[in-house]
Amino acid sequence: MATREKNIFAELRGEHIDAVVLTNASEPNVDLSFFYATGIVNGIFERCFAIIRPRGVEVISSDLEALSAEQAGLKTTVFRTGKDREGLLRRKLRGCSRIGVNANEVTHANYKFIKMCAGGSRLVDVSNAISKARMIKDREEVALISRACRIVSRAAETIPDVVEEDMKETEAAAELNYMMMKLGASGPAFATNASFGSTTAEPHYVPSSRRLKRGQLALFDFGASYRRYVSDLTRTFVCGRPDRRQREMYETVLEAQLAAIDEIRAGVHGRDVDHAAREVVDSSKFKGKFIHSTGHGLGLSVHDPGAISPNVDMVLREGMVLTVEPGIYVKGFGGVRIEDDVLITRTGCRILTSAPKEFLTI
Repeated sequence: MATREKNIFAELRGEHIDAVVLTNASEPNVDLSFFYATGIVNGIFERCFAIIRPRGVEVISSDLEALSAEQAGLKTTVFRTGKDREGLLRRKLRGCSRIGVNANEVTHANYKFIKMCAGGSRLVDVSNAISKARMIKDREEVALISRACRIVSRAAETIPDVVEEDMKETEAAAELNYMMMKLGASGPAFATNASFGSTTAEPHYVPSSRRLKRGQLALFDFGASYRRYVSDLTRTFVCGRPDRRQREMYETVLEAQLAAIDEIRAGVHGRDVDHAAREVVDSSKFKGKFIHSTGHGLGLSVHDPGAISPNVDMVLREGMVLTVEPGIYVKGFGGVRIEDDVLITRTGCRILTSAPKEFLTI
C-alpha cells in the first residue's frame, strides 16, 4: 500500500501534478480509488478526502471514520463541521498549482467544492493515470483477491448439494451469499445471479421466484468480497440429465475458455485472447451467440480497469487480474457461461479460482 501513490504519480510523469484529491459522495457514488490509494479496509468516508502526493497519502476525515484511517497508518485530520471541512481542504491544497481529480468518479457537487477550495489552482482529470495504476496489482492486492477467489470457489463446490429441484432462484442466491459469508467473505461482491431455464440466456439477470425444473440449465454468477477485494465466478449446471444441445453448448464454451486461457501471457493483446475464444464459438453451430467480451479487470471492483475485448486494444501486463468468461446464449432456451479469474504472469497466467468445470448435475 505504501507504494501506491508512487504508482499513480509514475503514470502522471510529465503532467506536473502537485497533488491528487479523491473523495466520496453517498453510496453508491463511492470512488474505489480512494481505498486503492489509502489501503483503508472499512467505512464509506462520505464527504472525506484523500490527498495523494508523490511522497505519501493523508486523509481528511469525519469523526465517524477517523479510526479506520488511523488504523491504516495514515496521517488523519478530523473535521467536525462543514466549515472545518472547507478550511482544512483549503489549507492542505495551498501552494498547489495543478491538482488531479478522478473525473470518472467524482460527483459534480464534489468537483465544485474541490474547485472552490483549490482557489486559483487548475484541476486536471487524472482518471486515466489512476486506472492504469490500478490495473497492476501489488502483492497485497493479489493476496486479497486470491482469498476472495478461494472463498467463491469453495462456495461453488457446494452447489450440487445445496441447490435442488423446485428451489427458487432467490433461494439459491441466498444460499450462496450465506455460504460465502460463512467461509469468511464480508459479503457478496455484487448481486448474486442465480438463473434457471430460459433466464440463463440473460447475462445480467436478476433472480426471481422462478423455480428450478428437471431438464433446465442452472447458471450461477457470483463473487465474494474480502477486505474490499473481490472475486467473480460463473458455473453452469443442469437439473437432471443434460440433453444433446445443452451438452454441445457446454463443451463449446469450455473449449473456448481453455483456448483463451492458453493464449494469455504478458505482452499479448487482449483482443487476440478474445479472438481465440470467439473463434471456437463462431466455428460451431452457435455462431453469433457469444454476445459479450471475454473478460474484464478485477480488483476492488468487479469491473476494475482493463478488458479482454475485441473493441479494446489493451496489452496484457504481468500483475493484471482479469476474468475469462466466454458464453453462449440462445433466447428462449438458455445459456452457458464458464468464468474464472486469472493473474497474468510473464509466461502465462495463474488461475485463481478452482471450482470444478465438469458439466455437473443438480
